[in-house]
Amino acid sequence: LIEPNAALNENLYNCTEPWFGPRCQYSFPFGGRRSFNQIVEEAFHRRISFPESSEVIVQVPCYVLLECHRNGQSWCLDWREVCNGIVDCFDEALDEEYCFDMEINECEKNEYRCHNGLCISSELWEEGEGDADCLDRSDEVLDASYIESCFQDPTFRCEEHSCRTHEGTFPCGDGQCVNEFGECYNGRYRLLIESMTAKGNLTDECWIAMICLTRLAEQIHGKSCKIWLMNDSIYEFLKQCDSFFQFPIIPVHSAHIRFFYEEPYLRQQMNDFLLPDYLCYDQQLCDPIKPDLTRENLTCINMSKIMPKLDIKIGFWNELMWLIEQVFRPCLISHAISPNKTKKYMNHSLLYNCRHSSKFISVHRIKDGIQDCFHADDENYLNSCQLNHQHRVRCPNTDTCWSPIWKEYACSMTRQVDNIPFQRFCNGINQSIYNDNSEPYYNDEFECEEWLCDNMYARCDGFWACADGRDENNCSRTKCHPGTHACVDRLNFIVICLPHTRVNDGEDDCLGASDEQHECQRLYPPSEVPERFRCLRDTMCLVPSELCNNNNDCPLHDDEKFCKTHQFNCTNDSTYNRSEIEEVLCGLSEQKNRRRQYFSLHTSSNYPSLGNTVVDESLYWSTERHSIENINIHLSEDNLWPWYCNRGLAVDTWVTNNNFEKMCMCPPSYYGHLCQYQNQRISLTLHLSSVDRHATYAIIIMLIDDNDERQEIHAYDQFVYITKESCSTKFDRYLLFPTRPKDLSKNYSIRIDVFEKNRIKYVGSWHFPITFLFLPVNRLAISLILSNHIIPTSSNCFITCNNGSCVKYLNKEKYFCRCHSQWTGIQCNIPINRQMCSQDSFYLGSVNNESICVCPLHKFGSQCVFTSAYQANICQNNGQYIPADVTTPDSSYTCVCPDQFFGINCQYAKVKLDVSLVDMHIPSYIAAYFFTLSNKSDPMQAIILRKLTLFQDTATFHISVPFHMAIIQSSNKYYLAVLQQSLYTNISTVIRPSQ
Repeated sequence: LIEPNAALNENLYNCTEPWFGPRCQYSFPFGGRRSFNQIVEEAFHRRISFPESSEVIVQVPCYVLLECHRNGQSWCLDWREVCNGIVDCFDEALDEEYCFDMEINECEKNEYRCHNGLCISSELWEEGEGDADCLDRSDEVLDASYIESCFQDPTFRCEEHSCRTHEGTFPCGDGQCVNEFGECYNGRYRLLIESMTAKGNLTDECWIAMICLTRLAEQIHGKSCKIWLMNDSIYEFLKQCDSFFQFPIIPVHSAHIRFFYEEPYLRQQMNDFLLPDYLCYDQQLCDPIKPDLTRENLTCINMSKIMPKLDIKIGFWNELMWLIEQVFRPCLISHAISPNKTKKYMNHSLLYNCRHSSKFISVHRIKDGIQDCFHADDENYLNSCQLNHQHRVRCPNTDTCWSPIWKEYACSMTRQVDNIPFQRFCNGINQSIYNDNSEPYYNDEFECEEWLCDNMYARCDGFWACADGRDENNCSRTKCHPGTHACVDRLNFIVICLPHTRVNDGEDDCLGASDEQHECQRLYPPSEVPERFRCLRDTMCLVPSELCNNNNDCPLHDDEKFCKTHQFNCTNDSTYNRSEIEEVLCGLSEQKNRRRQYFSLHTSSNYPSLGNTVVDESLYWSTERHSIENINIHLSEDNLWPWYCNRGLAVDTWVTNNNFEKMCMCPPSYYGHLCQYQNQRISLTLHLSSVDRHATYAIIIMLIDDNDERQEIHAYDQFVYITKESCSTKFDRYLLFPTRPKDLSKNYSIRIDVFEKNRIKYVGSWHFPITFLFLPVNRLAISLILSNHIIPTSSNCFITCNNGSCVKYLNKEKYFCRCHSQWTGIQCNIPINRQMCSQDSFYLGSVNNESICVCPLHKFGSQCVFTSAYQANICQNNGQYIPADVTTPDSSYTCVCPDQFFGINCQYAKVKLDVSLVDMHIPSYIAAYFFTLSNKSDPMQAIILRKLTLFQDTATFHISVPFHMAIIQSSNKYYLAVLQQSLYTNISTVIRPSQ
């Protein structure tokens, strides 16, 4: 439970539910029958925000394998704080000692360079639209929303990623990232506050005054700061401070930036936040800033000179820390570059020397939307396209090439492209589609005269898509008859019905000019809450929140006059109790509260004319669903126990009769009796694809030391990859180092061996070095393409393989000896005295004297001695039966179905679509796009490719997903193939050039 290498019991116990373990001594504290995945999900969802008022101390996970202190006190370092660009271990600075090596790292051509300098496979970049694979999440263009709920999510996407270093965020230790001094759900932010509120040599009175006046804490020893402030004693306390003193008593940023106060009790205004008088720093680490004060080894700048330049008002401590980040981040020099090392990097091809500074940054940081140089010369760089970085984004008609992390915003000044759903075209709301320096401005309302504005998407949604509002005629929202519109009379403020002939006639008949809506739409572009109430006899338009706010925004005060006799509220919670006036005026904001419409074929006819064989939709949809027991999570009154094991799981342990203790099951990323320590590890994400769609492979991932003569395997993981079932799956795996802490002198690498499972045929091997071993988490994200072609031995090998064959790694010009059975070592010259694999399996090596065996398809177990219980004919329609892998515990088998069938047991026939090409050039392949429509979500899309032979003019597609529309792509042209309201089993369609 705590250590991964606990000795196994020689006896095998058959446990009854709910007990498990080597001696059936453990059980989970939940009733009912659940899968392990359900147990994990329930345990983590029981966690709610750690109570602020709690006096119970639950140890926050720490990374203790690196010495870390602040002012002589141990600091609970999070592994994400290592190499985050900020010194967090103030006394030793070991957390940033070797990190500059990543700054000068360059990736291979088939790799994507993450912003922190690490590399992932280019195939996983996905133009920044997929899941994050970089350790720093820099391959994820937009910040993910799931970060907020990571305290309830133990998966890789939270555990194996750090916070974005340029955003000045604080890692909570579980994947959640908050603004510095923001609140973590697990309570880790309290450690930061405790370190900043240390008393040191300050007098009690001075210490109390500074904590309250800087708003670092709301109470001291249970007594609220408000009490101190109300009786003005706090200001008398200030007089007990030295005339020139430091607070907090430790640095506030990067181990050297400190706040100093000079006789604060003499200040005229004490109601505002108490700002420091001076920001003091190490000038060698921030040389562009010119000091205002030098005093006893201190180099300081006056706070009064900074504030006017930034034009901001500071009211809270976190806002002050944001200011420090803005001022000092562009000038901070890495602790790894001392002044005597500057010459070493002066002409380095991968580095850029900031102007008038000793700071060096990676050339990949140029034009990344982040000011890394004090004078912003990295963002004003003129020759960014000459850097020749393959993933940079080039703006059209410019010579500017931006870093891929700025992809979403890079060309916003010259080009704007919005993805607008079809149903939002010509709905009366202007939304830009394309804007370029060399081309005219277009929007989704361009040339809408040919469209029917009164359509199924716009009908009776409370907003005018037609200029005269006829799409809202005869709707139930108001009492007005067809041909009239609800209107608030601007004189007596009652709802009248205005004839449609007086709409858009250039005269304001209604309050807020609701009958002349085009004016505000023309003057004010769409926004989250657009300005749509136009002031009387004026061009000023207001948002709903500016109405009835006791502030006269309109020149004639018409935004406030009607409020004296009528209530007005446009918030979401008032939607169902609105008065007639609120219905009219709140309805002016077309973006806010507008009912979302989804693409529909409701008014379309079937194409082509379809037969009568219709699929039973309820049966069709249910086939891919697994039966999952409904789980009602009842939160305990004690909401602290779910935090007991930190990121692990609590289990009840049988000790003696009727006596139980609580113990912790730790994931590989943690260790300790409370899972309170973060582990050093290799975090691997592996994406696989295969030329053979019907193949099944054994994948073995091994941690080896390339300098080890014995070629010892230190850790491994093995799983089964079924191509047809897992073509888009990413496999997440952990490998742990043999010692804790890991041996930094080793030359560790990852070797991946692949075998075709049916015949235990060797497919090939890949080699990936573990770079930057000083990192707590060594992250690898790899994409491999598998082939069943025989890997020949190499004639160019210069290694002597005594009892084996020399083989080349598939991803590099490097060779290794693949040993015969009973032999090991770097040259296959070390005999193996004991091999514990069955004769029909393959022996690959051993870990801790336990053999690594590659089993045949129907064998399992550590030595491949157990035979799977095969159930005859369970896979129907010639489906292939594959026993369950240990990595898929919720299933006992998998059926790999022929193309024409699907289902758990291949029991259902797929829909068949025959597409004939008439009078067309036959391409080498065609693509079919299948769309499934819903009135509750955007269309779902599935894509199938089909190769065509030279004289083949008909392609057949089999699809298990119910679809309503199919479009065929042939040679960059698109043809409508199918429209269907109901789901048909077999469809034949024809496409011609004229379609």
